[in-house]
Amino acid sequence: MVRIRVENGGRLSGTVTLAGDPEAVVAGQAAALLSSRGKVILDQVPLANERVTLGTRFLKQIGAQVETAGAGLKIDATHSLTDQPLDNSLAEFAGPLMLRQGKVILTPDFNPRLIDALKILGATVEGQTDQIIVKATNLRGTTITLQEPDPQVMITLMLTAIVASDITVIKNAPHSPAVVALADLLNRMGARVHGAGERIVRIQGVTLLHGGDVLIPRNQQTAARWLTLAALTVGDLLVDGASPTFMTSLLNHLEQAGNTIVKQATGVRIIGTHYPLPTALSMDDFLAPSLIDQSLMLGLVTFMNGRRSLAGTNLDDLSPALTVLERLGVTPQVEAGCLKLSGQPTDSIKGPVTPLALPAALMWLLASLRGAASIEVEVTDQVARVIAPYLAAVAKQGIQVEISAPL
Repeated sequence: MVRIRVENGGRLSGTVTLAGDPEAVVAGQAAALLSSRGKVILDQVPLANERVTLGTRFLKQIGAQVETAGAGLKIDATHSLTDQPLDNSLAEFAGPLMLRQGKVILTPDFNPRLIDALKILGATVEGQTDQIIVKATNLRGTTITLQEPDPQVMITLMLTAIVASDITVIKNAPHSPAVVALADLLNRMGARVHGAGERIVRIQGVTLLHGGDVLIPRNQQTAARWLTLAALTVGDLLVDGASPTFMTSLLNHLEQAGNTIVKQATGVRIIGTHYPLPTALSMDDFLAPSLIDQSLMLGLVTFMNGRRSLAGTNLDDLSPALTVLERLGVTPQVEAGCLKLSGQPTDSIKGPVTPLALPAALMWLLASLRGAASIEVEVTDQVARVIAPYLAAVAKQGIQVEISAPL
């Protein structure tokens, strides 16, 4: 167990600079497997990120050469590669490995949506007890309409359709920085991808791809989190590297709640309001929202005035946080799958609490940041590892945060 204390809240102010998007890096690492000659170079890479490190390690395990140069990666995968089972942690590698090796070996719990994406383009699947083998037989382009604009499914389709015969048309494509960066990289490698970042993307299959380079975009999911935290703490924060293009809906909702949004040349500045107006927020404002994103948005809605709502959440996952809201004096109600809140948080909650679930821990910490509580939260080591990077960043903004093992 780990004990976390946030003292007296505080306003986020100053400037935070975003790192590169790890999802775009992993997609670029996977694309490097498709190069028949020349290196793939990725710039502005968050080298310490766990997924990026995992991708680099996997590339080396299968025989690719990876060099680190400053904040960049140089990948040479033109040599013979070995087969290695692939799990969900690097699912984006499935298509390129299948194309490169003729087959890819997947773990039994591999994401079925991604397997379906490969099958749509003509791959064959052989299910066994301890593994799934997907083979590249007669890959042909087709028209695909995504049920949800999922970036990971989109990246899987792009990395496979790029060498399929004919044209692949993907409708309801996600407006994702990682997708746009991957399309840029693939086109520099000799591909023909048109419309990335729009709702319809067209991919003309090609025979060979060569080396190329791309500047990894800044992490816009992190940008959205910082903007939400700044609004929650009535802060004045410039998020350097934030792109309004990829968060139009979120920025509009923050403005409707009374926050001031200033779009600058280098990023987005937010000036929070002391009296946030009620508004209807939705998790559609986030790309592939995680439990952290859902908890942050719930925290933002909690401290608005009047009757407010949040749609698009997984209410089962958030149920521990709803219990915290009730202790704060807020009444949550569910109507037609939409979470509606009434009542205002009190400022009388003090002392230790012991929520073990991530949503509850985050809600208590957000209440402390806002100044509605002064508490110590005891969490499991696993939850602490998830929260710690954000608390460390908040501490750099001058808010008093203590992390220690309980007595």
